[in-house]
Amino acid sequence: MKKISCKFVFSIVFCFSDPALSSENTHFQIQRTDGSSIDYSITNNSPKIAADVLLLIVQGSDCNSVLHNATIPQLKLAWPEADLLLIEKYGITAALPYNKDEERVDCPASYLQMDSLQQRASDILQVIEKLEAANSYPKLLMIGGSEGAVVANIVASRTQLIDASVSFNGGGRWFKDDVIHSIKYGQPDSPALQSQIIGFSEMAAKLTANTEMQMVISGHGSIWWRSTLQLDQLAILSEVKSSLLIVQADSDQAVSVENTDKMIEQLLQDGKVNIEYKKYPGLEHSFRSADGESQLAKVVAYINQWFTNKINFDAK
Repeated sequence: MKKISCKFVFSIVFCFSDPALSSENTHFQIQRTDGSSIDYSITNNSPKIAADVLLLIVQGSDCNSVLHNATIPQLKLAWPEADLLLIEKYGITAALPYNKDEERVDCPASYLQMDSLQQRASDILQVIEKLEAANSYPKLLMIGGSEGAVVANIVASRTQLIDASVSFNGGGRWFKDDVIHSIKYGQPDSPALQSQIIGFSEMAAKLTANTEMQMVISGHGSIWWRSTLQLDQLAILSEVKSSLLIVQADSDQAVSVENTDKMIEQLLQDGKVNIEYKKYPGLEHSFRSADGESQLAKVVAYINQWFTNKINFDAK
């Protein structure tokens, strides 16, 4: 099968740079039940003033440390006064140098073997439950983009520790539909295009039917592919009880906006009054306009206003 283009959902959403955050962070480790370590860091907004809010930012999909993500400082402006929580994926630490190549040869074998949506959500829950036990922060806010949006939604569906969360450009109900949207995006219909779609669909069917099948495609292992292909995001969102804002760029090349709209419409019909939906006309997956200009600052400013309206410091 031909290599699948990773322009689709869960690909790298933003640019990256050297880990400018790493020197400011306090690093921690806790053990998973399998004996491996979850690496995470907390950056204090002010060393002299205890923060009331902890902001968790959940990165998108790639084999890179979250500490190398140059967009984190921009996303942190969603609540500037917060301390910042960043949690690494299975097998990844800040020691892994940044590489934008999705087929990088130095990607840790443990990441390719173990990374999945459910593993990431489980790691996040383990970390925030530890912090909650320490009674460290009155409020916990969460932002996730692309794959991180779906992971954040899973976390929000499984805990009451999140006061409010925002997920952006995370796609519709089924990942397969988003991948096909990405394959088709901007391409004229042709036998070659249809062959690519058929090839992907056949691969997806084989992977989900055969749990013993092992492969690495577009920088992800079999467990990751099964976790994304089998996840019903509508069912996940139906279980979220806390306030949730879903943000979608309506010229998204990576996910199907049409299918996202349908999922949100179903949720609203089902009475999910805790979920709000905000679309941004003319923006693509990384919130850039047609002229290439980033509109992320505008999006983050809106998220800040939304968080302000949602959290209540007299509660909790």
